[in-house]
Amino acid sequence: MCDTLCALPDWTRSSHTILAKNSDRDPNEPHVIRYIPAREHAAGSPLRCTYIDIPQTPHTHAVMLFKPDWIWGAEMGVNEYGVAIGNEAVFTRVKRGPEALTGMDLLRLGLERSESAEQAVEVMVDLLGAHGQGGDCGYEHPFHYDNSFLIADPARAYVLETAGKNYAAYEVNKNAAISNRLSITTEHTLRRGIEKGEDFAKRFTDPIRSHFSKAKGRRTQSLCALDHGPVDTADMMNALRAHAPGQEGREFTRGHVGSVCMHGGGLIGDQSAGSFVAVLRENAPMTIWATGASIPCIAAFKPLFFGVDSGAPVFETDAEGREYWLRRERLHRAVLAGKVDPEALRKRRDALEQAWLTEEANLFSSGAPDPAALAKLAKRAASEEAAMIDEFYTEDWADMPGRGRFARYWGKKNATLGKGK
Repeated sequence: MCDTLCALPDWTRSSHTILAKNSDRDPNEPHVIRYIPAREHAAGSPLRCTYIDIPQTPHTHAVMLFKPDWIWGAEMGVNEYGVAIGNEAVFTRVKRGPEALTGMDLLRLGLERSESAEQAVEVMVDLLGAHGQGGDCGYEHPFHYDNSFLIADPARAYVLETAGKNYAAYEVNKNAAISNRLSITTEHTLRRGIEKGEDFAKRFTDPIRSHFSKAKGRRTQSLCALDHGPVDTADMMNALRAHAPGQEGREFTRGHVGSVCMHGGGLIGDQSAGSFVAVLRENAPMTIWATGASIPCIAAFKPLFFGVDSGAPVFETDAEGREYWLRRERLHRAVLAGKVDPEALRKRRDALEQAWLTEEANLFSSGAPDPAALAKLAKRAASEEAAMIDEFYTEDWADMPGRGRFARYWGKKNATLGKGK
């Protein structure tokens, strides 16, 4: 499960495109942040994606990927040209096929091979037509689905939704939000497998799985957050931290699939495992606000700058990213166990985050800042966040109090956290 939203320049206070996403995955599945530089390749050489080989392109662009540590592709990311993409699992009537490209593979390929949002759509639908989509994307349990995407650059954005090799897409006007159900009806301007004016969602939606994902309510939450525009970075962070009506104050005692900030537990199998907010600028560096942690309502969004080497939470290997994520996940488990006060943690987090937001705004107030100043801010923010984690961290995180379904669920998860699939 996931939620992605974006606002174009005429709907943001800074007049820059902003794209934000929560990646909802299995609670024990590490979510890592990787930077992969631009590279040259032998044209047509085999490229191993998650499950299949496809022909490699001669050149791939530099990308920053936010991904499960065992998947080749990514849940969200940005490239050196300011293209940003988030994907969603969607449930359709299309019969499951053999292993093919996953939605996360398509996302990474779109970033590596495009210089604009429009080109990314073209790349992804061409690959979808050539290779199809499919394969188990579950971590501890099988999970098969089709995919939708929100694709943005500094000037434009598109919604792309798929059902097998069929797709529909349209260009965004001002803002958009997608969740775990098909949402395109007749407004598509690009398509395959349907006629002009045909209702794509009605044709392909699996109504039962889509209903139980509660994606309709989560998408409504995101659209409501955008409707109060123009929006800024902090508004997008708050949208990712939103809980459904009636869940605020209960989020650490029960799971709920109906919140954008998704909390696992009991019958709920997913939680928000990673979050980012990408500010896409035309003639200045992008700012990527990343948690490198699960559950954004207690995690800190730290500033990163594309192409500026500033260390954590961006790593060269999945193993380094895994350890970073796991330490913050153990702190979340300590909150669940009643060993850490979430309000005290949020108060400390809010003070740090506000200082980073203010400094980042000041650096960009006169145009493109010195990369050294950006690196300094990113490194200090990472250090201050790490100190906050150390301040609240406790080794007494694994024992869940109580005997109910919620406690049993987390007791089992805690027993296997960090042990892999």
